[in-house]
Amino acid sequence: MRFGAAFVVAMLVSPAAAEDQPLCGTSTQRDWPRIQEIFTGDWLIEHQAGYAAMGGMILPFPDDGEVETITIWQMGDTLQATHPEAQAPLVLRLADEPRLTVETDNPAIPEALLSPDDVALTAGCSQLELPRLIGTTTAVVDGVQMNFTYRMMAMDWSTLYGIMEIDSVVHGTPVEARRTVWMRATEG
Repeated sequence: MRFGAAFVVAMLVSPAAAEDQPLCGTSTQRDWPRIQEIFTGDWLIEHQAGYAAMGGMILPFPDDGEVETITIWQMGDTLQATHPEAQAPLVLRLADEPRLTVETDNPAIPEALLSPDDVALTAGCSQLELPRLIGTTTAVVDGVQMNFTYRMMAMDWSTLYGIMEIDSVVHGTPVEARRTVWMRATEG
């Protein structure tokens, strides 16, 4: 793990990681009710830097420099997340996908500070053993529909790491944007 990544991990690991509730091995549908209960509440979210790809070009997608509050609540068999500026809730469910990766063969795409495997290493198990969520929503900005997908994994019960993906078509050109995301449960 790179020095910068180790520093970020040290800053993010919380007392919740030492709770009696095991994190590793809670990735199945059987664990979903407990995951819903634990993740319900207010969370601070920070969007990190990433990239946007369009028309053969790779453009920087800088972090937004803000920490915003979102609220997660249970709605039937899903979790939903929103904040005051959201057009529609982010609908979250238990991920049933292969390992999350951020590798790319394009040298113009910046490397994430922490990879999903770095996060899993910090948690002490394979990322497939961690609670993982996938959330989707859409928004229309200046007449263009943007499809958002968040792939999140628990680093501990109060810290989620993920990748925000935005896919759209602008004036006939497909646009793909990716950036890492950190979410931290608020106290109380």
